[in-house]
Amino acid sequence: MPHSQQTSYLPAPPATIFLIGVGGIGMSGLAQLLAHLGYRVMGSDRDADGPGRTVLMTQLKNIGISICEQDGEELRKQRPDAVIYSSAVESDNPDRKAASDLAIPEVPRAQALNDALNQVGGSQIAIAGSCGKTSVTGWVASALRELGQPVLMVCGGFAREFESGVLPGNFFSDEAPSWLVYEVDESDRSLTAFTPDYGMVLNIGTDHHERHELVQLFDAFLANCRVGAVTNANLATELASLSLTHQVCFADRVSSSHTTPVPGTVTPTGYTSAAEGITVSIADIGQIPTRQFGPHSAANAAAVLALLNILPGLPAQRTLAAALSAFRGVRQRFEVIGQAASGGWIYNDYAHNVEKIAAAVQTAQELGLGPVRILFQPHGYGPLGFMRDAFREALPDILGPGDDLVLLPVYYAGGTTSFSPTSAEVAADYAAAGLPVSAAPTREAAEASLFSSPGNDGVVLVLGARDPSLPVWCHELLAIGDG
Repeated sequence: MPHSQQTSYLPAPPATIFLIGVGGIGMSGLAQLLAHLGYRVMGSDRDADGPGRTVLMTQLKNIGISICEQDGEELRKQRPDAVIYSSAVESDNPDRKAASDLAIPEVPRAQALNDALNQVGGSQIAIAGSCGKTSVTGWVASALRELGQPVLMVCGGFAREFESGVLPGNFFSDEAPSWLVYEVDESDRSLTAFTPDYGMVLNIGTDHHERHELVQLFDAFLANCRVGAVTNANLATELASLSLTHQVCFADRVSSSHTTPVPGTVTPTGYTSAAEGITVSIADIGQIPTRQFGPHSAANAAAVLALLNILPGLPAQRTLAAALSAFRGVRQRFEVIGQAASGGWIYNDYAHNVEKIAAAVQTAQELGLGPVRILFQPHGYGPLGFMRDAFREALPDILGPGDDLVLLPVYYAGGTTSFSPTSAEVAADYAAAGLPVSAAPTREAAEASLFSSPGNDGVVLVLGARDPSLPVWCHELLAIGDG
């Protein structure tokens, strides 16, 4: 049965729903879910024709989602029954102004997603945390399908096994799903809008809010979980204890011992790394070969297994472990772009906060291919300012011998901003502290520096979020390296 709910923010299908910023990773997943439920879906995006958006926009159009200019005109003409917006959309956006003028209900994305999910039968599984939630969302959905369980998934990235010529991979649904797997976001505090059956908190990092605020947010989220929860054992003393029937922990650090900080914790006891991915060893389970990379992926595997352990009606642990091996990963999560003729390997990762960047760089170093050159494009002026001090303090431990960091210009997606700090200002600050950090005024300047010397080896690691042109640029870098 669908979840009961006190307030419904969306009209029933086949009402017309308009999404502002429909090309965003979260909004496009929601748009596909709404179309799947029988709504007439429309949307606008200020970067609809930008680099990297063509395939996604075509796929949305092919499943019946109308794409229009973000100027308010089509919205005034069509007069939809509700307008959905995210925290990235300003109140003076032309479409929001049109909705206000016409007194059309405006619904925040999280409330709309919650409403839509509550219309579907099945048990809900919500994945939260500062790092890794996109990969774990895809991994949980993959493992459940491998176990013969029908799922619905809404993910913050394009999961490879859910990609098709029709769908991009951030939404998928079997017929009559038993499990609804989705990720929830702490950046705009919207994760407290959800009341899932099962929840997971992977970690708490330096992103968006101060730690004490994040602890309160994740506590509130866990209190909304109806049946069970999985939490990081390292957070056991920070997060309030819950009176849930099923509550287990996973360890996010590889241990050489079977001793765990909390009884019953699922612990990765070791892993080996190879070109095709890591093989994780988990206490009482054995070895789990995966197509993922890095120690953070060992922790993610433990988190997925801990969750599967508390879901009713699933097979024994060793069968669950085997199901984890099938996961093919998510685009831009340490994605291999290729090896250039000049010798260097190019990887792309969505990392955009200190913890994620550290995990991506450690993974690149672990490959043993040579020095790592990090090209990082901050995903906004506010986020760069927020992480500025913590990133400077962490860099000496993140960078290895011969590694360096190049800051690309801050990604600006439009809207109100202070345009401060700039990447050049932050790079100068870091360089003054003796760190091997510089700024490139343009991508072309970064390219010229990158390939200025022949026989370039090592790893080029392109990092950054939100900008759909980054993966396109990574392939251009590979072509330049081959030239």
